[in-house]
This record gives sequence, C-alpha cells and structure tokens, in this order.
Amino acid sequence: MSISMLVSSIVSSIADQGIALGVGLGFLAMGIGVGLGCIGAGIAVGRTGVAAIASATEKPEMFTRSLIFVGLAEGIAIYGLIVSLLIWINLPSLA
Repeated sequence: MSISMLVSSIVSSIADQGIALGVGLGFLAMGIGVGLGCIGAGIAVGRTGVAAIASATEKPEMFTRSLIFVGLAEGIAIYGLIVSLLIWINLPSLA
C-alpha cells in the first residue's frame, strides 16, 4: 500500500511541475529498471561468487570456469541499464 501512495505522490508532483505524465512515468520506469536490475545482479553475484570460491578450494582448476557464471550474473545489471536506455530514447515520443 505504501508503494502505491509513493507512486501517486510522485505522479501528482510531476503533474504540478508541468511535465507530461508519460515522461514522468518514463523516468520512474528507468529508475525502477536500473535499481531492480542492480539489486538482482548483486544477489546473483554474491551467491555465485561464494560458490566459485567454494569450488576453487576443492579443485583450483575450476576457478576460471566458475568465474564465467559470475560474469553472467553481472549481465543482469547490464540488461536493466539497456532497458532504461531504450526507455530514455523513446521519452520524446511520450511527451
């Protein structure tokens, strides 16, 4: 319930400043996309990093192979950034 109150207050403040509603919601979507993407990437990198170090203690030759999975987890944040850039490119059409 508090999230809906937050979004409604942001939308009303955007409307008071004379910014088009579509542009304001686009900025909000950009922030949410990057934020959630980075939180998800942080969780994934933390878990895969622990697993990579644990496997490296048992078999040191597996360390480089397990780092590939850590790199794939970092890609989640890049996907969030790409989606935000695509929203930013389309913002003039929302005005």
